[in-house]
Amino acid sequence: MYRYIQPDSSVGAPLRMLFQPAGDGIFFRACEADSWRGLVAALLDDPDYETADVKARLVSRLRLADDVVLLAEMEGRKVAVADHDAPGTVNIHSDEPFIRSLDQLGFVSLPPGLAASR
Repeated sequence: MYRYIQPDSSVGAPLRMLFQPAGDGIFFRACEADSWRGLVAALLDDPDYETADVKARLVSRLRLADDVVLLAEMEGRKVAVADHDAPGTVNIHSDEPFIRSLDQLGFVSLPPGLAASR
């Protein structure tokens, strides 16, 4: 389960994330979720993602990763897509590594405590 939040929203779920970067550390949107899968669903704006089968979720992550690659190219950066962690790579293996890789690339922003924990 996820919901979009505002800066003054009370905490209702354990995971929070900023997304849709505008540059200079500014993000247009924020959400919170009860799971990593919920954060991906919020990025996609697709509540059905949370209940979709494994193949459908992987395809959705791949499509979003392709969008990230395109956005990075527009910024003059080279980003790869893989099923493992590596510098400059979107990890599509599963929901948590996917979100964490997007955080490392600057396409989302996790709270400092959550970004550092593994």
